[in-house]
Amino acid sequence: MDKKPKIREYQGKGVTIQYDVKRCIHSEECIHALPKVFNQHQRPWIQPGDTPAEALVDAVLRCPTGALHFVREDGGEAEQPPAKNRVWFTENGPLYVHGNIEIVDLEGNLLHKDTRIALCRCGESKNKPFCDNTHLETGFTADGAGTARASTEQLADSDVLRITVQPNKSLRFEGNFEVFNETGELLYSGCRTGICRCGASQQKPFCDSTHNKIGWTSD
Repeated sequence: MDKKPKIREYQGKGVTIQYDVKRCIHSEECIHALPKVFNQHQRPWIQPGDTPAEALVDAVLRCPTGALHFVREDGGEAEQPPAKNRVWFTENGPLYVHGNIEIVDLEGNLLHKDTRIALCRCGESKNKPFCDNTHLETGFTADGAGTARASTEQLADSDVLRITVQPNKSLRFEGNFEVFNETGELLYSGCRTGICRCGASQQKPFCDSTHNKIGWTSD
C-alpha cells in the first residue's frame, strides 16, 4: 500500500475535488456523468468551472474506486457511508467495496479509511491491496460468476467493515456485509470471511488457501 498517496485538488464552485492518482483505474463513471468536467483530452483533465456543487458531488460519488473524493465549502453535507456494506466484483476485474471501510494490519493499526475502494483480485497489483489494473496486463480470469458461501454467524454489533491485510494470505473481512457477483446475485451475507487476493482460488471470490500451495507473496 502506498503510504504517500499523490492527491491533486481542483477547486470548483463551493466544492473541492480531490483526485488520488494511484487509485484511479479508469472506470470512467465520472466521465459519463460530467464529460465537460472530466475529460481525459484536456489539461488539467478535471475542470469544475461553474458546474453546480451538487452535480460535481453526484459525479464524484459514482467513482467506485475512491480515487475521487470531495470537500464541501458551501455548507453541503459530506459523504456518508451507505446503510449497508456492499462488496461486489466485476468479471475478471477488481473487487469493489462500498461502505464504512477500515483497512488495518494484523496489529489493528489503521492503514486506510474510506467509503469506496477497489481491491486487487489478480494478486499482481503494485499498489496492494488496491487494484491498479495489472489484471489487464496479466490476463487474469475469474472463471465464472462466483461461488456462493453460507454464513451461520451472528451479525456484528458495529457498522464498520474492517478489512485486515494479512501478509501472503487473504483479506479478512469482518463486519456486517453482503457480497454480490457482477449480475447482482447474492453470494454471501454475514460478518466474517476471507477474500482471495492471490488470484488462484477455486472458490472465488472467497479464499480456499491456494495461496499456500502456489507460494504466493504479497510483497
